Amino acid sequence: MADVRIDPADRGFTLGDGLFETLLWTGQEIRFFEDHMARLGHGASALGLDIPFNIAEIEQGLLALAAASGQRPAALRLTVTRGVGPRGLKVPDKSLSNVLATIATVSTEFPAVAVHVVDIYRSSGAPSARFKTLSYVDNIIALNAAQALGADDGLMRGPDESIACATSANILIQQDGIWRTPPLEDGALPGIVRGRLVRAGVVIESRIHVAALETCQAACLTNALVGVRPIHTLNKRGLESEPTLYAALRAALK
Repeated sequence: MADVRIDPADRGFTLGDGLFETLLWTGQEIRFFEDHMARLGHGASALGLDIPFNIAEIEQGLLALAAASGQRPAALRLTVTRGVGPRGLKVPDKSLSNVLATIATVSTEFPAVAVHVVDIYRSSGAPSARFKTLSYVDNIIALNAAQALGADDGLMRGPDESIACATSANILIQQDGIWRTPPLEDGALPGIVRGRLVRAGVVIESRIHVAALETCQAACLTNALVGVRPIHTLNKRGLESEPTLYAALRAALK
């Protein structure tokens, strides 16, 4: 890392002009690699980013990094910036995207957490809600606000007294035996695990109003690193977090 240099004029550094993916290296595979690449490609197309490597080259590079590090399990982060550009917002006519991969050890255990709604809103029509951009200021402020309330994570709000997602995960709640998650139209990030659970038919998309958090039987957070993480306290209300409640969700990810 000491030899890595980021140009001071790189737009990812100065403007947050770029995308990233966080992938789980299990020690045997990069889990859900194809899903991550599909989301990255969709975001790059929408933002007009030219990624200078194909999917096979990216996979080879990440596997080489994982093997060299000896860490398992680990979080692989792939960052793509638009590259160097002049001062100002205008996208350069020609730019060479920069790609950076890093790795960090992660835990194999993710205990249940406390979560609380905070007064930070996600705009469903904003690119920052639909893609994993480098601009995470809203999420950082939301996490700080939740921790000030004694929670581990915060739920960001959507339109009309609804919720969108947590600061780095999607939210699922169980009502009458049915698992539900906010739709993308309400500002939810198109999470990798969320998408798999919806496609598997074990989770349905529907608007979740803040009031529903007072009556749900169970809830959990999902992302590529934690998989399915139970919530034991939601808005300071205790919830059941027995592993059997989440068995169907976890089974759908195998």
